[in-house]
Amino acid sequence: MPSSPVDPALLTVAPERTRADRKAFLTLPYRLYRGHPQWVPPLRMDEAFLGNRAKNPFFAHGTVEHFLARRGGRVVGRIAAVENRRHNEIHGDRIGFFGRFDVEPDPEAARALVAAARAWVAGRGLTAMRGPVSYSSNELIGVLVDGFGRPPTVGMPYNREDYDGLLRGAGLAKAKDLVAYWIPYGAHPERLARIARRTFDRQGYVVRTLDLARWDAEIDTLLDLYNRCWERNWGFVPMTEAEFRHAAKALKMIVDPRIFLFVEKPAGTPVGFVGNVPDVNQIIRDLDGRLFPFGLFKLLARRKQIDVARTMLLGVLPEVRGRGVDAALMMDVFERAGQAKYRGGEGSWILEDNVRMRKDLEALGGSVSATYRVYEMPA
Repeated sequence: MPSSPVDPALLTVAPERTRADRKAFLTLPYRLYRGHPQWVPPLRMDEAFLGNRAKNPFFAHGTVEHFLARRGGRVVGRIAAVENRRHNEIHGDRIGFFGRFDVEPDPEAARALVAAARAWVAGRGLTAMRGPVSYSSNELIGVLVDGFGRPPTVGMPYNREDYDGLLRGAGLAKAKDLVAYWIPYGAHPERLARIARRTFDRQGYVVRTLDLARWDAEIDTLLDLYNRCWERNWGFVPMTEAEFRHAAKALKMIVDPRIFLFVEKPAGTPVGFVGNVPDVNQIIRDLDGRLFPFGLFKLLARRKQIDVARTMLLGVLPEVRGRGVDAALMMDVFERAGQAKYRGGEGSWILEDNVRMRKDLEALGGSVSATYRVYEMPA
């Protein structure tokens, strides 16, 4: 007998199980956002690696389940449910997470996806669910809720304007907002430059650029600083060495050592750093996420077209905070970026309640350019 036709209105949500499911999970955003004027397709190899349980070092301390929503057999949404054991051990929490949330403008599908992730989290004995994070706060985090009129910078998410309503309609509430600042380079008052120079001189600090010839040693220094500078921040999870070294591979492809700085004591002991990186999103938008066979050559050929940077990392050790070192470091890197022909950059992301850093950026001419939201609900 012929099979019965699938009801085109029927909504189902099920875990990813087959190769076809995995392909559908990975490719959904490219279909949803194809032709969107602002969306930048992420590299497909990075998206595939993220969920690769055999290769991604996150899975040494995390467990993930992917869910797909289908309506009448057609994929209309996806979500990842996440248990990050490292987060819960460090923060003393029992929190689960969700991430990689993408869906058509379909409130019922959004509610069903969130419910599936919530049930999975609760089934693992976790008491709350927070997100989106993919899969930790060291990767993509938040939903864009303001600043839709421009493309995202490298490493930042982008989504349609209805996502906030879809997630709130699914029972999630705001946990924290993260903000991005646009900073024009090379237009800062000379008095601020003098203040920065005096801050380093009076306290005996030395600023140096990243040394590509000592890459492995520089990465060791960065890993130590990264985990110590943010250890008490909301939601922060120290990266393992394997996670950090994987991230460093991607960093090496795009880094401009002229705008990636360390600050050290005279004896050469590092006490902070600022990681400004070229915004490669400016030159990969037409690659459809594919570096091979020709995308890599296009990326390399276009590097000189990049005129925007992203300050994605900035931190000083707790023992030197409150001395103006971080503000002076920001001033220094923005001046150097302007001299290197970058017209401006984005500082992202910054916790909404990090008042001191926000005031420093505003003193340097920065203004909020985007807001990202993290949500939470009981499990």
